[in-house]
Amino acid sequence: MCLLTSEGSIISEHGYEVDPDAWPEGYRAWCDYDTARSLVSAGQGEALCWNSEEIRWRHRRFEEGWKNRPSDVAVLRVPFGAEHERTLGALARWRDWLARYGASPTGTTGSAAWSLLRATLTDVLFCSFGELPPLLQTLGGRIEVGPAGPGRFAGRLAQVDLQAAYAHELASLRYGGRWFTGSQLAASGVHCTPEWWARDAGCPVFVAAKVRVPQGLYGPLVRRPRQRMSQLQLYLAQLYEDRYPTGTTLQGVWTWQEVAAAELGGAKVLQLREFWVQQAARRPFTEWWAAVEEGRKLPGLAGLLAKMTGNALWGRFCMDARAQGVRSVRSRNGKLASRPLPLRGGLPPAHDLAETVSGRVRAELYRLMAAAGAEVISAHTDGAWLATEPPWPNGIEAGVFTAADWRIKQPARRLDMLDPQTLRYWPTPARPWEPAVVYAGQPAGLAAAAFERAWQKAALP
Repeated sequence: MCLLTSEGSIISEHGYEVDPDAWPEGYRAWCDYDTARSLVSAGQGEALCWNSEEIRWRHRRFEEGWKNRPSDVAVLRVPFGAEHERTLGALARWRDWLARYGASPTGTTGSAAWSLLRATLTDVLFCSFGELPPLLQTLGGRIEVGPAGPGRFAGRLAQVDLQAAYAHELASLRYGGRWFTGSQLAASGVHCTPEWWARDAGCPVFVAAKVRVPQGLYGPLVRRPRQRMSQLQLYLAQLYEDRYPTGTTLQGVWTWQEVAAAELGGAKVLQLREFWVQQAARRPFTEWWAAVEEGRKLPGLAGLLAKMTGNALWGRFCMDARAQGVRSVRSRNGKLASRPLPLRGGLPPAHDLAETVSGRVRAELYRLMAAAGAEVISAHTDGAWLATEPPWPNGIEAGVFTAADWRIKQPARRLDMLDPQTLRYWPTPARPWEPAVVYAGQPAGLAAAAFERAWQKAALP
């Protein structure tokens, strides 16, 4: 294991410097996001970027495009800190944890997650087999600004979340069988409702339905786009378009859990047009989740990397070359510039699997939002910032998760929020140093200054 330092040198876990032009076989190097960006900005090396964010760094330019080389440094989206020996020790513990299961950290946490899954599968995993539900893409997590809008909040604030929601859902999922439509099942003499398949049989179920959604503070069901959108387009659409409308009638395809949550919120299913059932007897992700749970207990940075590895697996199933993003190489030759790269193919996506997971978590987030009501400041995927600590008078109806599963991750006394991915907060109890800053797309070392500029520009009260 090797580490790229902020000075541009590469040191191994054994304490000596490694020459990238004489790269030893079997060595791999990592750095954090801040290091890669600062080196390229200073004119040292170049970086492979995905949607303008660095994912690889190399010490010099080899070709116009980008051919992967053993000496390429993988970029991890977590700050490492200044103590190189401690960081290398954590990287080594992360590697050793994966190695115990026959996996390896080949680069990003996503590739490590894939390696761990392959190593822990006990049988062939069949994805997207049979009569699939009509899904253009995986919509992912719900993103919402609360009714008060962006601004400054103070008091007994709380960030709540479902711990490892996507990984937890994967672990409990029956998957790997064949999809059947309700019409096919009925023709073969099996007359069961979607509710029975989902609740009693424990199968993944999607329904195509016409639903009347009453007027309310939050809509329970997403309006799906008519064409594929990039992740950035999906994010902006959720912030600035009415993707979860109320006081209207919707037609679409959703997980059974989303429709069930909508009915608990007062919606009425006017017509059930069709449903799809995934019939599988086993839970293929059980061993993978057991490995992840062990890794999450590692101390410090190693445990954080194991958590990131667990969280990254879901994303591998929704990666789609038809709408996955932009590849480019960033370098400085007089000025900082990027040159585009053609997209490469990859494994086909499993939108049925990925959307089963994210749809179920969207249903649980809606339940939380409905319970908290106007106290919601912002909501994102599997968590929310709230203007008051739980419990709430409305309670949370039992679903995949219960009220007890929603933990207070971080109490706070003040929060400045521009959007769910751009905020800063002052934790409780009080800390003498700067507030914590969340700014998507910014290195940790630049996030505070970037947020302050954005906050001043927004001129919010």
